Amino acid sequence: MAVAIPRPTPVKPRRRPAAAPRPRPVGGTRTRPPATGAAALKGKAKIHRSQSRAAVGGRLAPFRIAAVIALIGVILSMIVYLHVSSLRATMQAGELRAQVEQTQNDAANVQAQTEQRLADGRVERAAAAYGMVMVPSEAMQALKVRIPEALQTS
Repeated sequence: MAVAIPRPTPVKPRRRPAAAPRPRPVGGTRTRPPATGAAALKGKAKIHRSQSRAAVGGRLAPFRIAAVIALIGVILSMIVYLHVSSLRATMQAGELRAQVEQTQNDAANVQAQTEQRLADGRVERAAAAYGMVMVPSEAMQALKVRIPEALQTS
């Protein structure tokens, strides 16, 4: 039967053996010479990329964000403009309907007046066709009518 005994001191990590220098990357340049030993473990060298790659998250990122915000603003303002113009068109259509109704009422009134004036002439012509004569108002006499007292209402 085996019994585990704790070690008195912690185990030190093993160091990796020093590696040969890595070849340079194809698309960029290093800002400092390759580090060896402890400096290599401390931090990696930064690689400069071309401007097209820097646009994704580099110097041009604020410009892209601003361009997207401006594009969204333009789209929203166009939507508001279309809604306002739609409301204006609806209001103008309502005013136009009111004008059409007013014009139709005026036309009906004119037609009624015209027919009334034409009717007077038609009656006189029909009366003349039947041999009736128009009596002047001076020749007319009014008859007095007496109502008996029994039929009068008080």
